[in-house]
Amino acid sequence: MAKKNNIIQKIVDWKVILGIQVLASIVLIALFFKLNALPMLYIGAVIVLVAILCLITFLLMKPSKKKGAGKARNIAGKIISIILSAALLFGSLSVAKGDSVIGKITGANSETTRISVIVMKDSIFKNIEDLKGQTIEASDTSSENMQKAIADLKSKVDNIEIQNVDNFVQLADDLYDGKTNAIYIDEGYSSMFEDSHENFSNETRVLYTYEITKEVQDFSKDVNVTNEVFNVFISGIDTTGPVSTVSRSDVNMIVTVNPKTKQILMTSIPRDYYVTLANKGKKDKLTHAGLGGVENSVKTLENFLGIDINYYARVNFTSLIKMVDALGGIDVESPVAFTTMHGGYHIKKGTNHLNGDEALGFVRERYGLANGDNDRVKNQQRVLTAMLEKMMSPAVITNYSKVLDSIAGSFETNMSSSEITSLLKMQLNDMAKWDIMQIQLSGTGKQMTGGAYMPNNRLYYMIPDQDSVNECVSLIKKMDAGEKISISE
Repeated sequence: MAKKNNIIQKIVDWKVILGIQVLASIVLIALFFKLNALPMLYIGAVIVLVAILCLITFLLMKPSKKKGAGKARNIAGKIISIILSAALLFGSLSVAKGDSVIGKITGANSETTRISVIVMKDSIFKNIEDLKGQTIEASDTSSENMQKAIADLKSKVDNIEIQNVDNFVQLADDLYDGKTNAIYIDEGYSSMFEDSHENFSNETRVLYTYEITKEVQDFSKDVNVTNEVFNVFISGIDTTGPVSTVSRSDVNMIVTVNPKTKQILMTSIPRDYYVTLANKGKKDKLTHAGLGGVENSVKTLENFLGIDINYYARVNFTSLIKMVDALGGIDVESPVAFTTMHGGYHIKKGTNHLNGDEALGFVRERYGLANGDNDRVKNQQRVLTAMLEKMMSPAVITNYSKVLDSIAGSFETNMSSSEITSLLKMQLNDMAKWDIMQIQLSGTGKQMTGGAYMPNNRLYYMIPDQDSVNECVSLIKKMDAGEKISISE
């Protein structure tokens, strides 16, 4: 019993308690240095603060030479020190989490191909084993990725046969018409089925998915992001699985950042824009450039616009719901009232406070808007602007953990972690207000055949308006040259 009491006395000794507080303080400061996102002024202030707190608790806990004197003060000092140590450790965990998330989303160097077995939603086949002895359809079966996927499927399902179909649209038609019970396809291409079956994703379901992940070379064009103008390609995909999944790019935006003039220019390009794809050398919808990977989208836009794109960032818009909800919702200005197809939400003219699912409906809608895809890209810009403004406001601090959780897994960029933290440090250092401007390329819709990926199918394309292209490129190049620009409404 005496030994147990002796251990307890050692644990509650003021020197032990103060030592824990000092150690927790050192860990927090070390993590701030590792994160490297705070200006030295801020880190210096943290060091001074924790030093003062350690001194105060030391003075409170240090036993008095006079017997019986200051006992209450000593106890209070120990309690305060324990509370401070807990707070410091919690702060350390938060900083470590931020460092971990930045590490996960930056330096993107991989892409994932997802090949899935898809059936109609009301199909009798409930799991992959139910396809035993069946013949299903696939396309591009001679490709390396499909060969791997077919071998994997055959190792899991006895006596399954794969029949090759050259035409993607025929695959979907055969599934809808009951000519095949299932199709085995690259999910990146499955989104193209929506051109002929608008509700394909809602009317079908995935039985099984085989993933192939490979490393890709870094193709960023590095600059000093706190002193030089840089362009970022924002690619918004709408798919399940990791954000590195090869898929159509449904949102295509060039964000030009001038860290000296504190200007940001968002240039949106409609997904159906009729442009020459870098990997095909033929024209098709811009969204189809994403099927060749994000680098192909970047090269396609560099060739089309005649500019250099330094970095890219990919956002999974399926995760937009989680990101907006983590921010506590966003306030978006809509110039018109409409009802969204996704969710049936009523958007009023003026300010709308949107939660995640409402924001997703807002950025997806085009059929209820007078100018279709031209208006949709403007709404995408409005949502992204609202999210940026919320993220740069003090309100984000109260939802810090949720925001980090929402970003991880739904966002990636080939910017390095040091470039991201440099921007954060710059913003914290000057707390500048940014001038965010929005422009978009426009065009005229037209039904045509001959696209690079689906040459025999009559699809909707948007023919670029060259005047709008010239105007937008001129503004990007002015910013690239370091000029401060203005946009008349």
